[in-house]
Amino acid sequence: MRSLLWLTAFVVVIAGCNNSKEGKVTTKVNRIFLRTDSINVVKLSDTMLIYESICRGCKYESSVRFEISDSLAVVKLQDVITNDSNPDGMSGGNVGKELVLVPAKAGNTNIKLYKFLSPETAKEDSARFQVYTIEVKN
Repeated sequence: MRSLLWLTAFVVVIAGCNNSKEGKVTTKVNRIFLRTDSINVVKLSDTMLIYESICRGCKYESSVRFEISDSLAVVKLQDVITNDSNPDGMSGGNVGKELVLVPAKAGNTNIKLYKFLSPETAKEDSARFQVYTIEVKN
C-alpha cells in the first residue's frame, strides 16, 4: 500500500513538471556599456554600447555623425540608434544616440570615437575624441 502511494505521488510530480508548451529558445544578448576610465573586457559574442547625446533643436541635431578609428580592426561600428524621448511640442532637451559596436576578432585595441557635428569634417571635430581600451576574448 505504501509503495503504491509513493508511486502515485511520483507520477503526479513527474506529470506536473512536464511543460507541454513549445516555445522558442532565445539566447541571452550580452550588452556591454563601454567606459573610458578602465579596460573593457568583452567576448566575441558580446555587443558593445556607447551612449552619446546631442542638443535637441540645435543646428547640429541632424548633421551629427560618429566614426571610430581602430588600426587593428578588432572592433567595428555597426549602427547608430537615435532615441528622442521628448514630447513633440517641447523645445530644447537632448537627443540620445546609442552607438552599437561589435567585435570582429579577438585581441586588444584602443579605439578613438570621433563625434563630427557638421556635415563637413572640420579640424575642430577631429581634435575631439574619446579613447576606449577594449580586450576581446574568445
